[in-house]
Amino acid sequence: MMVMPDFFTSPLVQAATSVVILCILISAAFYVVASYRDYVADDQETGSDALLKLLEMHRKGDISEEEIRTIQARTQQQSAGPIIHDEPTSPDDSSPNTQT
Repeated sequence: MMVMPDFFTSPLVQAATSVVILCILISAAFYVVASYRDYVADDQETGSDALLKLLEMHRKGDISEEEIRTIQARTQQQSAGPIIHDEPTSPDDSSPNTQT
């Protein structure tokens, strides 16, 4: 029968082994969290993409003009920049929120 040396029973070796195992577990946790965050970040759409989808829904008749205005007002309150409403305008229309 093989006898294990007292090397692994030393408190110093046990502490060093514990630190190495802890570092490996922390590294694995960081990898998993970083992978998840990258995955979630890829799923988020930009504000301009969301606006284009809303405008397309409005053109199809899925949402009303009032709903578009409500969404735009809420979005303007949350963001610093103005929202551009992508509807054709007449030449005499000088509304600041429209652009052709």
